[in-house]
Amino acid sequence: MKYFLPLLTVGSVFLSACAPTSPSAQHGQPSGGHKQGNTEASNLVVRDWSTDTEIVFSVEDDGKTFTDYGISHTKEMHLIVVRNDLQHFQHLHPERDADGIWRIPFGTPAGGTYWIYADFIEKNELPHTIRFERTLSGNRGAEGINKNFENVKTVDGYRIAFHPSVSGEEVTFRYDITNINGDKPHLEEYLGAIGHSVLISPSGDFIHTHASGEREEPMFITAPPRDPFYRAFTQFQINGKVLTVDFDWQP
Repeated sequence: MKYFLPLLTVGSVFLSACAPTSPSAQHGQPSGGHKQGNTEASNLVVRDWSTDTEIVFSVEDDGKTFTDYGISHTKEMHLIVVRNDLQHFQHLHPERDADGIWRIPFGTPAGGTYWIYADFIEKNELPHTIRFERTLSGNRGAEGINKNFENVKTVDGYRIAFHPSVSGEEVTFRYDITNINGDKPHLEEYLGAIGHSVLISPSGDFIHTHASGEREEPMFITAPPRDPFYRAFTQFQINGKVLTVDFDWQP
C-alpha cells in the first residue's frame, strides 16, 4: 500500500488534550474537563504515513521529530478516531518507536473519511490536539448524522442514563448506571479516571473531559461549547471491560 505524507499543523485544527485533571491544568475550566487551547503558539505538525490497516504518524516541531511527551492519563498518546458523520468511534493508544514514529493496527467496519485526533501533552503539561484525516475504501454502510436524543440506553446489560445540564458558564453531564437488578456497579479506574468522555460536533469541534465526583454518580464538567450539536462518546470500565456509550446533545 502507498504511504501518504501530508503535514498537518496544529494551527489548522482544534486544540484540546488529555491533560491532568487538576483545575490548574484545565485552561481555567472546572475540575475534570477541558476543551480547545490556543492554536497560535504551536509549531507542531503531524506527518502521516498511515495505510488502510495501520495508523502511522510522527509529530514534528520545526522539521524535527518531536519526542518531549508527558504522561496524560497513563499514556503518552491518545488517538480519538471517528468517521466524519460521527459514527464508528474508537479510542486508541499507539506505541512510539525509537525514531519517534507512532504506530497502531487499525480496522473499521465501514469505509469513509475518518477524523483522527492525536491528543497529548508535553512534559511541561502544555496540551495539544492535532486532527488529521484518512479516507478508507470499502462499503460505507449507512451514512449521515442521524440525531437521537433519547437519554437512556442499554450497553452490555447496563442501563445508562444521561443527564446534561447548563448553568451559567458551566456544563455538567451526569451519568446514572445500573445493572439488570437495578444496582449500581463498581466503576473501575480506567486510564487514571473513572470515566472518559469525548464530545465531537459535525464541524469537528472536540472536547475531552474526565469524570469527577462520586464513583456511583460520575459527572463530567466543561465550559459551554461553541457548536449547536454534539455527540458525546463516554467510556467506563466495569469488571475489567470498557463500555462505550454515545448520546446526542444540543447545548
